[in-house]
Amino acid sequence: MQFFTGYIEGYYGKLLEWQDRDRLLDGLEAAGMTSYFYAPKDDVCHRQFWRQTYDAAWRRAFKRFTGKAATKDIQIIAGISPGLDFDFASLDQADAAGEDFTILLDKALMLLADGANVIALLMDDIAADFDLRAGSFTSEGTAHAVLTNRLGAALNAPIILVPRIYADSLIKSDDPQSKTYLKDLARDLEPHHKVVYCGDDIVAVQPGNDRDGCLHPSKVIIWDNFYANDYCPRRLFLGPWRAVNLPDVMLNPTGMIETDLLLLDLMSLFKNKRQKNEGLLCPEHLASWRKAISKRGVPDEFFVISYYFDTPHGFPMNFVRPSTDDALAALEILLWRWKAPLQREWYSCLMGLKQDILLSDGQFSLERLEKTQLQPLVSRVNSLTVNS
Repeated sequence: MQFFTGYIEGYYGKLLEWQDRDRLLDGLEAAGMTSYFYAPKDDVCHRQFWRQTYDAAWRRAFKRFTGKAATKDIQIIAGISPGLDFDFASLDQADAAGEDFTILLDKALMLLADGANVIALLMDDIAADFDLRAGSFTSEGTAHAVLTNRLGAALNAPIILVPRIYADSLIKSDDPQSKTYLKDLARDLEPHHKVVYCGDDIVAVQPGNDRDGCLHPSKVIIWDNFYANDYCPRRLFLGPWRAVNLPDVMLNPTGMIETDLLLLDLMSLFKNKRQKNEGLLCPEHLASWRKAISKRGVPDEFFVISYYFDTPHGFPMNFVRPSTDDALAALEILLWRWKAPLQREWYSCLMGLKQDILLSDGQFSLERLEKTQLQPLVSRVNSLTVNS
């Protein structure tokens, strides 16, 4: 049985070039991982205009990409994300041309014909407006299960489902459908389909299946947002990977190719260490992290400020905050004397950090603030200064 480990192209705000995806295949092969999940939010044919067919040029490129993946024994999971506006009434009219289920099936068949190994159905990040498109269904969880089952039966293949409730934190008291969603989904979903889940939160401190145990662990693929920064693009997380001791784990990172290749290195490094039962934050572990960063040509000055790039909110910190003088001295090297592809990807975060440190330390004039920051922040900082 092959597990699902590897890379998710599933973030907002970035769309990779095909040559970048080729490099990621090389990185996955080197890391001994199995899978590439194609589901970029900014591919309009994947999500916003999912009914629109891919053109011939895209299909040629995708077919070449899947062919290269096959030579490396890497499976391509091809996502379709119809959740924004799928009409569930179409499940009662599946043979009618132009109906949503028929369009969905045709797109899945095209992706498989062009070399995809698995189809994923994504119903994530959508409004709680199921009643507007429910057709004859009264339960959203049941509707998503039936859609997955119907698509799998038509393709004669297992489907990977990303449900609307893909983290415990999405279960809301003011959303009646969300409270029964996973129970209904798990009850009605046929057992050969997999479900993607994050854990206790979207950036999960406790990755795994849901808190109520509706989803069986053997059916769950972890969507890991530990390094994702599309929700906070001024920040960048580069600390030791929080190893997930589960067999099916895929990483949704940044969409910056040099950075993501480094993050695959870290994921592979710490997954292997966890399998050997080594401590997550022991000195040897941190030394391995530093070696992996340095191997990518990052200067030692980065380790002075690594505190600021460590982990997302809610996770324990691995590093000590440096003094203002030490941080600013290191940033001078990293901003102006380090020249490399990684530096260009990190430049805006490094510059933003410098400005934030100066602002926090009282070294930023109002004029400089107005030149470098957006007006809402300028107004807020200025009001706090006046009222202090």
